[in-house]
Amino acid sequence: MKIFALIFSALLLPALAQAQPVNEQAYKAALKQMDSAPVLRVTVGDIEIAYKTMGEGAPLFAITGNGDTMDLWSPLFIQGLASERKVYIFDNRGAGLTSSGTKPFSIKQFALDTAGFIRAMGYTKTDLLGFSMGSRIAAQLTIDQPSLVTKTVLYGSAPGGKVEIQRTAATQKIFADTSGTPKDKMQRMLSVLIPDSWLKAYPDVASYIPPASETITASVRAKQNKAVANWPGIYDQLPSIKTPTLVMAGTEDQVIPPGNALLLVEQIPASWLVRFRGGGHGMMFQFPEQMADAVNTFLDTSN
Repeated sequence: MKIFALIFSALLLPALAQAQPVNEQAYKAALKQMDSAPVLRVTVGDIEIAYKTMGEGAPLFAITGNGDTMDLWSPLFIQGLASERKVYIFDNRGAGLTSSGTKPFSIKQFALDTAGFIRAMGYTKTDLLGFSMGSRIAAQLTIDQPSLVTKTVLYGSAPGGKVEIQRTAATQKIFADTSGTPKDKMQRMLSVLIPDSWLKAYPDVASYIPPASETITASVRAKQNKAVANWPGIYDQLPSIKTPTLVMAGTEDQVIPPGNALLLVEQIPASWLVRFRGGGHGMMFQFPEQMADAVNTFLDTSN
């Protein structure tokens, strides 16, 4: 019997009420805190992983998405998570300050990298949070090494393979385009990460989206794209997941159509689903504190 909890409330679906901008003062303080955390490094297999930690308590490893680096997490989202636990953010293989190594890029390899990193930090069990490509990595790791994972959060996720609901060709063209200046790239990504209605209401994106201080090369981005495209997916393996799992999706996500969240929770026993009305793929920038509340509630109460 498949059991899953659907959580719908004014708190978790902010657009039920009038959308509110992120508190700029709180955002600046959180950004300063995240930026000031020292960059640490550890050797894991054939790569050197760059990472930061924030908070104290039980560990939570946050895995970034395709084309992302650890400086691009929402500061308020990470701060909210770090209020109750020790959060590790890090750059995936080849991205930002982490070396590329010699092994081919794949979702399986990224999962192995993450597992090695977790163990290098001295843990035999931890909670995971994955965003976009990072959610595929988190799901793969949960399936491949379930003894290492206590609870899993999949944000902006999809099962992969033939069953995955694909983004439109227009969105894919924007998402895969690595040409132009950093400003050009940011403008393109914003057009698919944040809904138009939100951008029109809150055009000062610098007040809620952090500036990129790290870089990712076009060749690494191409390798990440190929890794996602070649991933066979885990749909048929989802019923085997015994790990408590939270699936979070925005109702206006153009990058990972929100119907994919339903595919996941229908297959994962006792999974939770939280949908944010009006949320795009980058909904952690729109609703950072509400998302952190949802994750903290799940991690604190699910069994």
